[in-house]
Amino acid sequence: MTDPYEPPRERDYALQEELESLKEQEREGHGTPKERRRAEQLERRLRVDEHDEQVRERREHDREADEHSEEERARHLR
Repeated sequence: MTDPYEPPRERDYALQEELESLKEQEREGHGTPKERRRAEQLERRLRVDEHDEQVRERREHDREADEHSEEERARHLR
C-alpha cells in the first residue's frame, strides 16, 4: 500500500488532473465519445500504476524480510 504521506508522483498528478477535467466536461454534457474513451484510458492507467506501485512495495518488503532472515541465520550459525 502506498504511503499516504508520500506526495503523488508528478505523472499521476497530471493524469488525475486530466481525468478530472474530462469528468467535469462529461457532467456538464460536453463530453465527446473521444473524451470518454480518453477518460477510461486514464482510469485504467492510474489503476495499473497503483497496482505496479503496490507490487514494487511488496517486493521491497519481501526483500527486506529476506535480508533480515539471512542476518538471523548467519547469527545462529556463528
